[in-house]
Amino acid sequence: MKICTWNCNMAFRKKYPAILSYDPNILIVPECENPDLFDSTFYTGALWIGKNQHKGLGVFSFHDYEISTHESYSGDFLYALPVQLESPENLNLIAFWAMNNLRDPGRRYIGEVWRALGYYQNLFDSPAVVAGDFNWNIIWDHRPKMDLYGDFADVTAFLGRYDVQSLYHASAGIPFGREPDPTLYHRKNRLKPYHVDYIFSSSDLLCRMESMTVGGYDEWITLSDHMPVMATFQ
Repeated sequence: MKICTWNCNMAFRKKYPAILSYDPNILIVPECENPDLFDSTFYTGALWIGKNQHKGLGVFSFHDYEISTHESYSGDFLYALPVQLESPENLNLIAFWAMNNLRDPGRRYIGEVWRALGYYQNLFDSPAVVAGDFNWNIIWDHRPKMDLYGDFADVTAFLGRYDVQSLYHASAGIPFGREPDPTLYHRKNRLKPYHVDYIFSSSDLLCRMESMTVGGYDEWITLSDHMPVMATFQ
């Protein structure tokens, strides 16, 4: 099984062949248009949420993998989508595209991730994956005037209580905030690299992981300012 998250920087219908060459089974795509706008059906299953038909959050499955929106879904979280993977694996997924929130600054970016995880915490009663674009790194936790409901340290502590860990950091022993592999080059500027895209999983998946890959600048920057993050499991 291969799980991938990639913020495609819009126009996914023109870019999907690049990411499909990596043969994912589950693909999380922030900034994705509604699949109803695609010219072809290149996936087995597709879920999508958003207010802008050209820029939302998509989750796709491929080959014989079947997905559905989890019954606990709440539209109160604009870009947090709970997904049930029904076969051939049985697990829960919470996909994220963390965004700004002008109406409630406490829910900006990682603050919204924090609130959504609390709401969907029952999904961690089963093997679970949390993945997507968090638009956040722990280095920004103590920014002045943020006043978030929860920061990145709160999120990782919460997930840790369910034995859910970042695959990138756990597999390589890399501390949060010291990532050598950027997943975002702000405005495609190579001099502004950040690690803001993540795949977290339950320990039973972590112990089955065969590889963890972050895409490289030269291969992906013409398509998006974000690099894909991919995890392969036995």
